[in-house]
Amino acid sequence: MKLSVDRALRAIWLAIGVLLLGFLLVFAVVAVTGWIRTMGADEAAVRVARESGQPREEARAVRVGMPDSIRGSSVMIAMVGNGRDYLVREFAMRGYAGHKGAPMVNVMFLDDQGARLLLDRAAYITEVRYPRPRDPSASTSQNWISYQVAMEDGNGNGQLDDRDPRSLYVTDLEGRNLRPVIRPPMRLLEHQAIGPGRILVYALEPPQGQQVAEDRMRQRAFVYETATGKLLPFTALDAAADRAAGILAR
Repeated sequence: MKLSVDRALRAIWLAIGVLLLGFLLVFAVVAVTGWIRTMGADEAAVRVARESGQPREEARAVRVGMPDSIRGSSVMIAMVGNGRDYLVREFAMRGYAGHKGAPMVNVMFLDDQGARLLLDRAAYITEVRYPRPRDPSASTSQNWISYQVAMEDGNGNGQLDDRDPRSLYVTDLEGRNLRPVIRPPMRLLEHQAIGPGRILVYALEPPQGQQVAEDRMRQRAFVYETATGKLLPFTALDAAADRAAGILAR
């Protein structure tokens, strides 16, 4: 009788051991499988992060302003700003209207075909001028859009900002046919429309082949013809400015 009880107890303990061993094996299999899946997911996440990289972060930093009408065109214009310190404010002065902010990085044009960008490279845009229907002070003869843009890191600080030399560009009212008016080494000062298809431009001109401070550069006046793309010296104004400098030096 005692032998039968011992056998029964051994059978019970054996069954418990087998069940416990099976449980441990199942737990180990589940743990290893989960670890393998997690490792694969981590590798995939690392791969996606590497593939996306910084450009995706920069893309999220861009902000687009509300589109605005352009007088004389069915195309609409919108400013593209840097989202980290985005600011675009409207302004109107001296017979033109436009946008000015800190900083704009591109300009967008919208039409029936969709949306397109003005620039395909990094830039710092300090000013955009275009005619707007709701601005009574805007020149009715303006058939162009102008852009003051820094595209070169002139001070070598590794970024484009308002300390870099500005260039002047123009397009037609649809934002096409982008062409330069003033570029470095000349330094743009100011510009304004002076008649149909004509822009008066003030710029600083460094001595030939020399790099000097702006206060040592000579101011020049030009007339830009939007139809022909020619930049012509405004010799009468330059001569009068030279006489004024001579009087001051007496």
